[in-house]
Amino acid sequence: MPELKDYPKELEVVWDGRELDWVSTDQRLYLRGVGIKYLINPYFEEGFKKLIERYRPPKERYELALILPCAYGKPYSQSYIHYIIRSAIKEYLLKGLIHEVIVTNAGIVPRDLDEYWPYCAYDWNPQYETPEIKKYYIEVLKKRLLKYLETHGWRYKKIVAYLRWDSDSWKAVQYVSNKLKIQISNLAAKKEEVHESELTEASLNGLYQDEDLILITPTSLKKLRDGIEKIIKSK
Repeated sequence: MPELKDYPKELEVVWDGRELDWVSTDQRLYLRGVGIKYLINPYFEEGFKKLIERYRPPKERYELALILPCAYGKPYSQSYIHYIIRSAIKEYLLKGLIHEVIVTNAGIVPRDLDEYWPYCAYDWNPQYETPEIKKYYIEVLKKRLLKYLETHGWRYKKIVAYLRWDSDSWKAVQYVSNKLKIQISNLAAKKEEVHESELTEASLNGLYQDEDLILITPTSLKKLRDGIEKIIKSK
């Protein structure tokens, strides 16, 4: 069996991806787990501090900030649910009118950072959440989103969310909306508005299980498109 020393030294590392490290580190850990250490840790804290103090989005100003949930697939932009959502609103994304902002246990992740470490290398599985950890998740997300919008909120003419109505993330967004006295509408459809057959189709007849599948049903996607169109045309 060939060993590393048998190959040319100059080919040992052709590209190491260091320019995609949002947080400087000697070892890129995969942060898989649920608990306080996967909510508050040096990597997520340093990443958020940098987001507040040094981050600049691709554009200075946007018509709309769209708050989205995280996804199991990383980077988010390559995940099943995010792919369907982005496909539904691609005309607005291609025109640079919308800045997507993902809310997650890892912090606040603008779309343009979703390929960066540590945001591309973690897994918080909601299946293992306890009532106690859900409470702390909401509290930490409240503080992070509040600070993010206090710092970067001026970049957006309007802010909307596309989150499950029963999600902990939406609870945190509602708190921040009230705290800052700004309107943040939720453009997602509610459970009672979506037919069961739509969820069956979205799950590929049961092959894919995720509570956020409601967000890629035709009913919810239409509500998202209609809501965005109304906001953009009213500018």
